[in-house]
Amino acid sequence: MVPVLFLVSIVIFSLIHLTPGDPVITMLGEEATLEARDRLRAQLGLDRPLPVQYAAWLAKVVTGDLGRSIRTNQPVAEAITERLPVTIQLAFLAMAIAMAIALPVGIIAATRRGTFADIGSTVMCLLGVSMPNFLLAVFLVYVFSLTLRWLPPIGYISPVQDLLGNLKGMVMPAVTLGVFAAAATARLTRSSLLEVLGQDYVRTGYAKGLDERAVIRRHAMKNALIPVVTVVGLQLGNLLGSAIVTETIFALPGVGRLVVDSIYQRDFPLVQGVTLYLAVIFLVVNLIVDMIYAYLDPRIRYS
Repeated sequence: MVPVLFLVSIVIFSLIHLTPGDPVITMLGEEATLEARDRLRAQLGLDRPLPVQYAAWLAKVVTGDLGRSIRTNQPVAEAITERLPVTIQLAFLAMAIAMAIALPVGIIAATRRGTFADIGSTVMCLLGVSMPNFLLAVFLVYVFSLTLRWLPPIGYISPVQDLLGNLKGMVMPAVTLGVFAAAATARLTRSSLLEVLGQDYVRTGYAKGLDERAVIRRHAMKNALIPVVTVVGLQLGNLLGSAIVTETIFALPGVGRLVVDSIYQRDFPLVQGVTLYLAVIFLVVNLIVDMIYAYLDPRIRYS
């Protein structure tokens, strides 16, 4: 994880500084004098060579200091921490919805192969994978907010203030993200379970007189879940880190929206800090997935 994070930090720093735009002009405006621009650029350390800027930034990152926002002077770590609960809640609600749909649909499609249930689930999964998130979000807002008036179209309410209002505001964003994850996971669950159902030990279970439910629950699903866990882990990391479009559409004050705002404002430290946070999320999720492998399949051992 350490060398990967080091390489990611280099890429992040390089891409940010190759992006067109000058944060000094963004802060002072086009009318600012050259002396004022040079003075602010020196204060921010942007007048130094890029390798020197990177070394100074990396030295602070190692100690947990991600720097300060150019626009607000707020510590980057504090800004991320403030937005993180919203993104975490959205990601876990979306994943809960995805799993509630994907596992039953995948199991039914695998155990009823070639039937109407299998074909119907295939069509629904293809629609779920093919439909862009922003299009589904607009459709949900039109139906449930503008037409039926059941749910608020945008905005966020803290669960501490109003739990019911919070859940109402998070339903549509969570469904928007969860549908795509459910479609991909359901198809993988079906194919993985079909492969396992053809193994000798499953046929032996049926030959011993076990009913279908017991065979699937006790013998087949545990092995079939290994590739599913991989995809679910990656999807969870993706949901935690890239719900940018969904958070922007529904005006949720999460990390994704923070990324958009910081890019528009050319806030280099904030963009770098948030992107590095996304990289850490993916690495940690992959580590947890590797640990779950050993639990699901006793034959897997790490030494």
